[in-house]
Amino acid sequence: MYFTVRIRKLRLSVISVLSAAAVCFGIFGSVSESRINSPVRICAVMYHGLVMEKDRQNKYMIDPSVFEEDLKYLTENGYHTVLISELAAYFDNNVPLPEKPVLITFDDGYYNNYAYAFPLLKKYGCKAVISMIGIEADKAEKETKKDPLYSECGWSELREMTDSGLVEIQNHTYDLHKIKNGVQGAGQIGGEGADEYKRRLLEDIERFDSALQRELGKRAECFTYPFGAKNKLTEEIIKNAGFAAAMDCEEKTNTIASEEELLHIHRYLRTGGLSSAEFFENKL
Repeated sequence: MYFTVRIRKLRLSVISVLSAAAVCFGIFGSVSESRINSPVRICAVMYHGLVMEKDRQNKYMIDPSVFEEDLKYLTENGYHTVLISELAAYFDNNVPLPEKPVLITFDDGYYNNYAYAFPLLKKYGCKAVISMIGIEADKAEKETKKDPLYSECGWSELREMTDSGLVEIQNHTYDLHKIKNGVQGAGQIGGEGADEYKRRLLEDIERFDSALQRELGKRAECFTYPFGAKNKLTEEIIKNAGFAAAMDCEEKTNTIASEEELLHIHRYLRTGGLSSAEFFENKL
């Protein structure tokens, strides 16, 4: 059974408290007005892998220079990257957000997120959310040599990034990230009863939570749908499991006016071939 208890109104983290204090005392002078009790317009961008090899670049694997150009473009134009926990704290506890927030996300947890993206996040002082596949982190932790082209992040890399305060790890299922034998991610299998589906999905959520708690001492606040696969029952299960937020693959800019709407965060897939100015046009 699924015994995890999530008390959403007590989610105010140390980071959130520090953020509130920073705004009150003007520590971050460049981050101006807060948005208490106002709808939040936010563009969420979905990245996957960053690879140097030109012949391996495709729709989901892009050159690290594209990611760096994006971070530079956002910072130079006054945008501020935020985490899921900060969005949740805004709606739960009125913790201020910076002006012009943007959500940077990576799906799957490739090792190149650590090798290439993390140094760039530190260089530009930006934040990102990595939606990790739990079983892949368990497998990768046992590897002695990792290749940015093929490997996944292990818990050691995830811990280092989390400890920096720039990266947040969220749930991309423990072992449901697959398309096989009628299974499409966390979606319901044809002919599968509601009770059976609920049990299967909650067991996977619990496995991810147990691993994240064991390795990082945290619980995931956000569920990221693999391949965007879901239905109304999926959404109901995710909501009742106590997640503060959920991210899908629908490409549109978000205007979030309530805590409930955090469960429907839409994201634009970042592919190569466009400059940052071209990609972000009409999205921010």
